[in-house]
Amino acid sequence: MINIMLVDDEPIEREGLGLILRKKRSNVEIVAEAENGKQAVELALKYEPDLIFMDIKMPEFDGIVAVNKILDELPNTKCIMVSAYDTFEYAREAMKFGIKEYLLKPNKISEVLEAYDRMVDEIESERKKDMERIEKDNRLERVSSMVEMEFIVSLMMDYVHDFSAEDWHEWLNFDVKQGFVAVFSFESKRMQPDRAEKSEWYRVLKQALQAQHDHCLVGPLTGFQIPAFILVENEPIDNEMREAFARSMIHKVQNQLKGCRLFAGVGTVVSDLKHFSHSYEEAIYALELVHNHSSAAYMAYNHQLKEKRKELIPFEIEKELVEAVKKGDQQKGLQRFNAYYQLISKASDYKVAVIKKAMENLLVILTRTMRELGLEDDFPLSFEGLETSMQIKEATKKQLSQMTERLWEWRTNGVEGLLNQAKDYIDSNYYKQISLEEVADKVGLSSYYLSKLFKERYQVTFIDYLTNTRLQKAKELLLDGTIPLKEIALNIGYKDPNYFSRVFKKDTGFSPSEYRGKYQS
Repeated sequence: MINIMLVDDEPIEREGLGLILRKKRSNVEIVAEAENGKQAVELALKYEPDLIFMDIKMPEFDGIVAVNKILDELPNTKCIMVSAYDTFEYAREAMKFGIKEYLLKPNKISEVLEAYDRMVDEIESERKKDMERIEKDNRLERVSSMVEMEFIVSLMMDYVHDFSAEDWHEWLNFDVKQGFVAVFSFESKRMQPDRAEKSEWYRVLKQALQAQHDHCLVGPLTGFQIPAFILVENEPIDNEMREAFARSMIHKVQNQLKGCRLFAGVGTVVSDLKHFSHSYEEAIYALELVHNHSSAAYMAYNHQLKEKRKELIPFEIEKELVEAVKKGDQQKGLQRFNAYYQLISKASDYKVAVIKKAMENLLVILTRTMRELGLEDDFPLSFEGLETSMQIKEATKKQLSQMTERLWEWRTNGVEGLLNQAKDYIDSNYYKQISLEEVADKVGLSSYYLSKLFKERYQVTFIDYLTNTRLQKAKELLLDGTIPLKEIALNIGYKDPNYFSRVFKKDTGFSPSEYRGKYQS
């Protein structure tokens, strides 16, 4: 659609032009009409038309002056000058402003349409070029972002490339030689935030980082964490400055987040890219301490931090980690994993072979846990070819995330079905001598987890639910005065009528005979 403004001090001229354009061309929308030069400028700035038919001789100031003022503000707007005077002077003045079309009154339909079509071709050609330029810029931005992420990941994981540090400097267009790593962690009120929500977190944080720092490389969102490499000029950056950076970023980003909290750990300044992973590990270390102190939102690593650190027992952390995975809690699972990994690394004196063995053992424990729950999913993992501690960590984290996500799906979808099957089996077989083990075997769960999950879901234990089901049926049978009490006990699964009577009285306050007499009278 082409938005048009008509400018002429004669209403009949505006009406005639409008009639021609609307009748002969389908892509026309008249967005404004003006009767003098001053009004034309005001309306042009308000509606920003694509094309203006501008009369020259008008009150206030003429069309030449009006075009000059409009094109100063809207240089892409096209103009067709209209005049009753066939003078070279007017045409020459109009040409100074790039005006290519000049119509003489009275307007001939063919000439109006030809001039209009030429201007529309020019407008659409420029629009196409603009779209191509925007698309090209977007593609370049996406490629640049991918290169940036690849760079960050390669530094985190200590990858070996054919590319030199100078290549990265050239591709990413930065000359600064020193910087520090900040790792940001999101904590959502929802246990399993979706991809769209995470994408919004990433967008908000990246925009805030790049708005505050010209030289800033942002890595990918992995789990709930985003690493960023903040490049700084060759000037001293102390602990307070790094803390101020974290505090400022959290303040700016937190105001834009809903149902989510942001935390940060900041590493020390490194002067060589090959030491990036050191600053990253320090940032992760600081972030771990943040998660272990309820009042902290950020910490900057320093050499005194280790001494102040609250000692954690690896076994307890492992227990919390396994429990988080069993519950399908991705956030807590990743937080506990980071703490666990730090402790294992420290205890092993950062020996890769020892760390690798510890991670293999952890995955064996998690796989066994899934088997106990009745899940037979296969999660093969090989550490073959992984040479550094960071590579092992990321590979284990990916596997752990897959397991946690599978357990979450099972709990929200599969478990519900299994528990309903268990409940239905009880409802249909309460009169038999059924046991927890029998029902667990029927639905494919261990008796321990069936008991635990049944209580979580229905707020009543397996035995209490079975007893309540039997007693409810007994109450119905007692209303029939012809059925002997012994037969009722046998019909609901009790071999001993005396035991049935004791259970019934404990639940209702009446013996079976008293209940029958009370409700039959």
